[in-house]
Order: sequence, then C-alpha cells, then structure tokens
Amino acid sequence: MKNFLRGLWQATTYFLFPPRCSNCREMVDERYQLCAACEKKILRTDFYDKKFPPLDKVLRVTKYRDGSRALLHKLKFDGNLNVVPALKKILEEVDGRKEISELLRGINFAVPVPLHQKRIGERGFNQTEKIFGDWLMKKNLPLKNLLFRTRPTPKLYKLGKLEREKILSGAFMAAEEIDLSGKKILIVDDIFTTGTTCRECAKVLKSLGAEKISVLAFASDFGENFDKNNLEAN
Repeated sequence: MKNFLRGLWQATTYFLFPPRCSNCREMVDERYQLCAACEKKILRTDFYDKKFPPLDKVLRVTKYRDGSRALLHKLKFDGNLNVVPALKKILEEVDGRKEISELLRGINFAVPVPLHQKRIGERGFNQTEKIFGDWLMKKNLPLKNLLFRTRPTPKLYKLGKLEREKILSGAFMAAEEIDLSGKKILIVDDIFTTGTTCRECAKVLKSLGAEKISVLAFASDFGENFDKNNLEAN
C-alpha cells in the first residue's frame, strides 16, 4: 500500500509539475536535466592555451555563454539553489573526459575562491562550494578553505582587467599558517574571466610554498569578451 501511494504521489507531481530544463524551461525526461539543445550549447571542456603565471593550468568545464551564464546568474545573483542540481549534472557529464583526468593528476586538495563574510551574509553560501563540493568529495579531494578575503570588493563582472587588478591586489590572505611545500593545489571557481581573482589567490598559495597551482572554472570565456590588448596582457 505504501509503495502504491508513493507511486501515485510521484505520478501526480509529475503531471502537475512536469520536469523542465533548468535553463530554458523546455520539457525534459528528468528533473534538473538540461534539454538536448541547452546541453549542446553548454558542454565545452578545454584548457586555456596561453601562459597565465602564477597559474600552471586553467581548465573550463563550460563556455560562459547562453545557458551556463543564465544558470550561474540565477545561483549567484538571485540565490536560486534550485539550479545547483543542474550545475552538478553538467560536472558529471564531463567527469570522464581526459582533460579532467589530466588536470586532477597529482592534485593534493582543492581550494575555493573565498567570498568576504559580508557577501556570505548576503548570499548565505559560497556558490563555488555548492557547485564543486560533492563532486570533489567523490574524487577524494578535500576542499580546504585556506584563504580568506581581507575586504569586501564590488561586483567585478562589468569591470575590465586593469580595474580588477587594482581592486583585488592584496585582497586575499592565508587563513592559517601552513606549509604547502611540494603541494599541488587546484583552485575552483564558478566564473573565470580575466583570471585576476585566481591569480591573486595563487600568489598567496605560492608564497606558502605550493609547487603547482591549477584552476578548474565551471565557466569561462577566457577573456573573449575583452579587447585584444587586455587578452594579451593576461
């Protein structure tokens, strides 16, 4: 009887609230799934192919366009946690790709880009931890909050590279005295644009002795919507 009632409830819920694409709201087979059109637009795993010191490697899971931008904005600016399962599903879709395996080889642990406590208070969570936390746990990679933001900074999405560098200079510090000699660390972030934020984080980790710093960004345009001079300055 209990199984019958559970099945009846699931069928009723499916009928009244059918699963829809987390991005465009088209009907899909399962909840938190992307439709085929959005998945095709979103999935794009590749490395940044230019030198980006002190970062050794930068990999994006998706291109920062169309559906990925919409999903991240809903999470980051609207505080909509309902999109998190869709973001996690995208991570699962690329999990077996050789680019991911290559990036994670030899990594000791991951470090999220930190938010200032004021921003945490406003948002209630660090969106990077929401996206990557469970996925990293399955990889047996600890997520360590080794950095903190020394001061609140304005939202950066409308600012160019030079403005970002000025604002973020000295904005991160180590949360504790720790010797990272010989450690290979993965910085995880939701959006990678000019790379200024991750580079500032990497400077602190390198100063503690880290041997290698790589980045896994959920989405990035790799500077493609900045002008040529800014891109080359990266």
